[in-house]
Amino acid sequence: MSIYEEIRDDMYNLKIGNTPLFNFNNNIYSKLEYYNEFGSIKSRAAFFMIDYAIKTGKLTKNKTIIEASSGNTGIAISGISRMLGYKTKIVIPEGASNVTKRILEEAGADLVLTQGNSTENSIKFVEEMIRKYPDKYIQLKQHDNILNSMAHYYSTGPEVYNEIGNVDFVVAGIGTGGTITGLAKYFKENSNSKVIGVIPEKNSHILGLRNPFNSSEKGIIDKYGKYIDEIYEINENDAYKAAQKLKEKYNLFCRPLVGC
Repeated sequence: MSIYEEIRDDMYNLKIGNTPLFNFNNNIYSKLEYYNEFGSIKSRAAFFMIDYAIKTGKLTKNKTIIEASSGNTGIAISGISRMLGYKTKIVIPEGASNVTKRILEEAGADLVLTQGNSTENSIKFVEEMIRKYPDKYIQLKQHDNILNSMAHYYSTGPEVYNEIGNVDFVVAGIGTGGTITGLAKYFKENSNSKVIGVIPEKNSHILGLRNPFNSSEKGIIDKYGKYIDEIYEINENDAYKAAQKLKEKYNLFCRPLVGC
């Protein structure tokens, strides 16, 4: 058994993964990731990154995880770390919503606020702390950490394949690139699938999605982006209307940042 398979089994024991697959009755399926502990698809990546750091000795009890995140990755990192007995410091823009700040604190995070609404300042703060105090902090670096992608190669992809077999199309939103690249790599190896990534249109803001191709933080995309066949752009109005329709018509809790 590989270390990734060990991590996957540890993850399943914490009620992360093995989420339901919803059939829309026309051979279109959706993975209901809000069933995960801590409420989103980001719980998978967060667990893989943390457990790998523990198993390889990079994360010890005398170190604190420090990460820049204004969304569900930060929430998942905080909650999982607390369950496993580790401390977290989440760095977010001061412009982040009060709801996000409250949820992060409830999950066990020590919050640090950086100026403005962009995570760029938060990332710079984290990097400075790592340089100054390398023995005190560990950074997971979700945008560059291949464990973010491996989480879906070893869990989400096989879960779908074991339930429905071959898949013609795989569609996933792109944020860090972890979800889509992990799924893409798995289905390219096990099924003749076309992989479509979804990003916001220019000037559209959709929580959890971004265009990583224009960002300096794109390590995962640089490594595994070759597995993505097509990029589809969507505007925020259509995205939010579709999420609302899923709730009203199918009673699916597909809110932003969840991964449904």
